[in-house]
Amino acid sequence: MGGAVVRRRYLELVPLAEARERFLKACGKLGVLAPREEEVHARNALGRVASREVRARIPSPPAPCAAMDGYAVRSADTFGAKPSAPRFLGEGSFLPVDTGNPVPSPFDAVVPVEEVEGAPGGIEVRRAVAPGQHVRAAGEDFPEGATLVLPGGTFTPEAIAACIATGNPRVWVKRKLRLLFIPTGSELLPPDAPLQPGKVHETNSIVFRAHVERWGGEAEIHPIVPDEPGLLERALKEALEADYDLICICAGSSKGRGDHIPGLLSRMGELLFHGVAMAPGKPTLCGIVGERPVLGLPGYPVSLWVSMRQFLKPLFEEYYGLPLEREGKVAGVLKRRVHSPLGTREFVRVRLEETEEGTSVIPLPGGSSRLSTLLFADGILEVPEEVEFIPRGARVEVELIPRGR
Repeated sequence: MGGAVVRRRYLELVPLAEARERFLKACGKLGVLAPREEEVHARNALGRVASREVRARIPSPPAPCAAMDGYAVRSADTFGAKPSAPRFLGEGSFLPVDTGNPVPSPFDAVVPVEEVEGAPGGIEVRRAVAPGQHVRAAGEDFPEGATLVLPGGTFTPEAIAACIATGNPRVWVKRKLRLLFIPTGSELLPPDAPLQPGKVHETNSIVFRAHVERWGGEAEIHPIVPDEPGLLERALKEALEADYDLICICAGSSKGRGDHIPGLLSRMGELLFHGVAMAPGKPTLCGIVGERPVLGLPGYPVSLWVSMRQFLKPLFEEYYGLPLEREGKVAGVLKRRVHSPLGTREFVRVRLEETEEGTSVIPLPGGSSRLSTLLFADGILEVPEEVEFIPRGARVEVELIPRGR
């Protein structure tokens, strides 16, 4: 047929669980999941995962200190004191202190300022105090040697404060995974470029970077690569020379005329799979080039989002040994029937409404090109491969979409 355009088919449609296993296995084989660590200042460790145990090097507080404003005294000097018969303490037998000030020996208690009256040559104490009263003992908060953070634990603001307070200004953390994102497409413009006829702004890199950083990685964005095999091959070769743990190429993995990635990966290395039995996200592919894993992500925004959550999020969870973004699930009643092709795991964006009868689950219309279905969705209804139809009125479970700051 003269002038006909031959469309390539997917190499195969691999079940999602199998495709994910191939991807993670390849990453493990190539050392992506190998433990690596770096030392950072504790104040820069927020959200990082500890690679080593952190113990208190010094007690906190390091010495007895005042628990309130007042006067450090020898408790025995105050015995018998009461408002009607205050005890006089002369110079040298007391020490004015503010909250947090050290309480040096021989003083062993603090009289609150409101229980003291000034007197010529000293003070009058109007209420007795017991040994240790209103004094924080050394190590009361964290004794020397106390475990603060275990390997695999996350550095929270409180954990960081505890590290600083106990003589740990620097801590060891797992090194972040470094990912490169290569957006492809002759129709794309940089996000801040003026719009031109026949062009659209490239926005997938924004979503990619935000999620990778939220999951604990570093994302570098490559300049847009037009739909020309030579340019894409050059970009991939340059990426292989850098120190990235994973190279992600966006778009160019489907069946259109400008989709060159499957052939490129097959020619330069090994194609592990091309096509996943899930929707959205069917064009996802994975290969190995130059001892480096390469993940091909779909160009439509919803497909990209689903593929990232099904492949990249598990990668970070495997590397850090932690679950990420567990927002929970809710049950509700489906208000519109759902059809799904057999053999495909489908991720349906839904909106939730609370009514007198309970939670209503409303599927959102629109394909994987509509970013609005993600922006306005409350959750995802996951339809297994063996289910073709869910009737209206069925009780279903919805995974909430994380909306963290």
